[in-house]
Parts: sequence; structure tokens; C-alpha cells
Amino acid sequence: LKVAGGSVFLLKPHGPGSSMEMLAEAPDGFWPFVEPDILNYGQLIFVTLIYALVLYQASNLISDGSELLLLIPSVAGIVGSVFLPILGAVPDGMMVLFSGLGPDAQTQVSVGVGALAGSTVMLLTIPWFIAIVFGRVPLDAQGEPMYGKLQDAPKKVPALKTGIAFGEPIPLLAKFMLLTTLTYLIIQIPATIEEENAHDPQTAVVPVAMTDKEARGESVYAVIGLVTCLLGFVGYLVLSVTLSSTDTVLAAVIDGIKSGKISIAAALEFASHEVKVGMTAPLTGHDKKKLKTIIRPFYHRYDHNYDGKLDYTEFVHLMNDLGSKTNKEKLEKTFIDVDKDKDGNLSFEEFADCVSEILKHPEEFDPAESEKIFMPAYDTEEEEEAVPDDLKNLNPKAQRRMIVLRASYMMGFGTCLVLLFSDPMVDALGEWGTRLNIPGFYVSFILAPFASNASELLAAYNYATKKTKKGITTSISTLVGAGCMNNTFCLAIFLALVYVKGLAWRFKAETFAIMLIQWIIGGLALVKPTQSLIYAFLILACYPGCLVVVYVLENIFMWD
Repeated sequence: LKVAGGSVFLLKPHGPGSSMEMLAEAPDGFWPFVEPDILNYGQLIFVTLIYALVLYQASNLISDGSELLLLIPSVAGIVGSVFLPILGAVPDGMMVLFSGLGPDAQTQVSVGVGALAGSTVMLLTIPWFIAIVFGRVPLDAQGEPMYGKLQDAPKKVPALKTGIAFGEPIPLLAKFMLLTTLTYLIIQIPATIEEENAHDPQTAVVPVAMTDKEARGESVYAVIGLVTCLLGFVGYLVLSVTLSSTDTVLAAVIDGIKSGKISIAAALEFASHEVKVGMTAPLTGHDKKKLKTIIRPFYHRYDHNYDGKLDYTEFVHLMNDLGSKTNKEKLEKTFIDVDKDKDGNLSFEEFADCVSEILKHPEEFDPAESEKIFMPAYDTEEEEEAVPDDLKNLNPKAQRRMIVLRASYMMGFGTCLVLLFSDPMVDALGEWGTRLNIPGFYVSFILAPFASNASELLAAYNYATKKTKKGITTSISTLVGAGCMNNTFCLAIFLALVYVKGLAWRFKAETFAIMLIQWIIGGLALVKPTQSLIYAFLILACYPGCLVVVYVLENIFMWD
């Protein structure tokens, strides 16, 4: 029915010969979306699937565009830890934003909370589960994955004797993720106090009239939380860039060693500056990993008989090239001391311990700085990123230009689609909650992440199937980075809504569940860098477990 002024109203007959009921006002003009409350179930299913498909394709465009940047060395190191998590957070951030912009923001924002919680928990559970299941390799006698030695593994290995391991950056990123979860408390603690003050003990209901009072009491803390989230966001970027810069310099040194441009003396001089060697304490953690990465080419260089070990003769050759001033008797004692298993040879681990001892006593060596020793190539389990076929024949400068243009187009177009379709997707999810009499939080928790973060599921599988430590580390760092983004970038958007729209924070159960799951997963990342198949199922159980926690807290303990 079109009336004066151009407005169009949709009418629904009650039955044959009955009066008409006005359902909603349909927007006039070119706006392509309709209000979901005027749709029947078939139409609502259809538009929900369409919105989900578009958001899925948009997230893939953003992900694929950022992955193209891996082909540019100057930014490749920060793609996994910066670009992918930030751009992956855009769909979730927009769903949070649009959920709080409508006229019924206090109710509708629960859809945004569900999208935020569902995204955080889903990314830390299901893709992690996929990474373990499809990336697992047999574990050796010490319980370590047999990366690079799969040919030596038994043909039949019990499933529970397989697993994965990830590299050093993960524990550091996990600590940062756990630190950023505390930003929730900045708004949650005062919100709990305000809610208790507004609580009516006779009806167990927060009076509607008290909502504004709650919001006013929480507004200052929302601003404090917003500023803290932004600082955490910047801190995460700085941390990621710092880690990336270190890895880039280290990679350049390794390339120089392998190409014969850097001598063993120059490499060890670099190691002495990069690695913090104590006078007595053994190397641990990231320092040991960096040292082992630097010296691995030399280990292969001095292994003359290619048996994977250094005997005493090969060891002496190494010490001579280092310019050792040590006499024969002391050399023999050094060899015996570092040969922990007393088999007359030095394994790579023993060789690494030996070099760390050398770095503690530089005065005993006089290396010839000008000596250049060619290092043969060796397997580092590095995967080369493939240049698109249509760009392979271009010169390097033209390749970089086209890669940047293509990546910018894909990420820009994907972001535009997210901005356009996030609002109607939020409305559709809210309508499903209304019709099924299910809170919008649960609907968006389950459905929204699979539309906005589906690319992470595929990426986790692709990295896992490479069955390398680097692939697993890249996959897990992306997931932990996404957690950091949700705790800073997305939560900052939410807190801005709380302040600007005057919303009351009534999400105590959801906040507790989000923090709990992150502390469980983050704790596992800190204490279990090697994870067998059993951990995959424990991690996966956290996804439905989060919903159970929220339901129990809200319906049994009457939170919120």
C-alpha cells in the first residue's frame, strides 16, 4: 500500500475476507534489503544464507588479499601476526558496531556480543582442533613430533602417539592475549556494582527505568576501557612488528650463510649480539632457537662423512676454523664434556651447547674475519609462496606493483561487502532469535562466526596439511592473534557503543565465559608447546562448553 509521501506499507491479511494488518514500513528508494520481520520462514532462511555466503566470500577476499602480501619480503613477516588478525576482525567488528546502532540497541546488541564471543571461542577451538588433527605427526620417544624425520617413523603409530609442536612466538603471544582479557574487567566490575544497585529483590528483575542510571554509572569506565583497548591494540601491533623484524634479520643472516657471503666467525659474532648468553646458565627458549637456526648450516658443513654427527676429528676442524687458542688436551676435555651421551660423537643438540660455551669465552678464540666458507643448502622446512601464474613473467618491480594493487583491490572490495552486509545479517540473526524464542546471543554465537571467520578454518587446514612446525606455528599464531584483536579492536568498538549510545553492560555471564575459555586455551599454549591428539578433543570441547557455561550462569545462577 503506497500512501501520500511515497512511503510503502506491507499488509498481511488475517484470512479470507478479513481486515489487513500492517506489518512494517518498506523503505522507498534503492535500498536493497528488507526488514526480516516481514518475511516468512522460507524467505528468512534464504536471505540469511545469502548474507552468510556474501560475508564468507568477503572474508575470503580479505584473507586472500592479505596472504598475497606474503610475496613482498618487506611485509611478509607481519602478515600472519598483524594483517590476517586485523582484517579477520573487521567482519566481527562491524557486526558488533551495527548491532548497537539500531533503535532497540540495548536488546539488539546481544547479537553483537554473541558474534564477538562466538568468534573468539570458535577461532581458539575449532581451527586449533583442525590444526592438530590434520597436522599431527608421530611423536618420538621423548614425546616430540618427528618433523623432518617422517621417513624414520614407524608405519603404524597409535593415534594418541601423534601430535604437533609450535614455535617460540606462540607462548609470548598467548601471554599477551591473556593480558588483554583483563580489559573486560574494566567495564564488568563497575557494571556488576551498578546492576546490583538497580536490582529489585522482590521481582528479580532490573527495572527498565534504571537502565539509564546504570548506563550513566558505567560510561566513565567504558571510556577508560576503550582507551585501554586501543593501547592494547597498538601494543599488539608493536609486539608483532618487533617479532617480525627479528625474524627478517635472522632470515637474512641465514641466507648469507647458505650463499657463502657470511663466514662462521661473522655468523657467531652476530649470534653473540643476538643471543643472551649467561656465564653459567644454559640457553633456553627463543635465544636457543635463534642460535640453533644460525649454526645449523655449519653443523652440516663440518659433518664430512654425512652421518648426522660430528666426531672428534670434525670437531677439531671446526675449532681450528674458529681460530681456537686452546691446546689439544683442553680440546679433548671440551669434546668429552659436551658429549652428554658419551657415544664419541656430537649430536646437533650437543653441538649447540658447545657453541653456546664458545660464546661465553670469546677471549679464547681469534677467528679470521675475512675467511669465507661456503655453506651447502639444507632442509629448513621453509615453504615458498607461489606467485600467481599471470604474474610470473613480469619483472620483480612490476610483480610487486601488481601484487600490491591486487591485494588492495581484494581487501578493499571484501571490506566494502562486510560493511554493506553486516547490518542486515545482524537483523536476520536477531529475527531468528525472536521467532525461535532463543536469545540473540546464542543464535549469533553459533551462526555468525562461521560466516565471518570461515576462511580461518580453511587456512588452518591448509597450513596443517604441510605437516611442518613452521606451518603449525603460522596457523596457531593467526588464531592467538585473532583473540588479541577481539580483546582490543572489537571490544573497543563495543565500549564506544556503550558510551555513545548510553547502553548498560549486562553481559556478566558472557564476559566470564569468554575470559574462561581464553585462559584455558592460552594456558595450554604456555605449558604445552607440544600437543598430542588428546588435546585436540579437549580444546574442541571448549566450544560447546562456553555455551553451557553461559546458559548455567544465566538460568541457574541468575546472572544478568
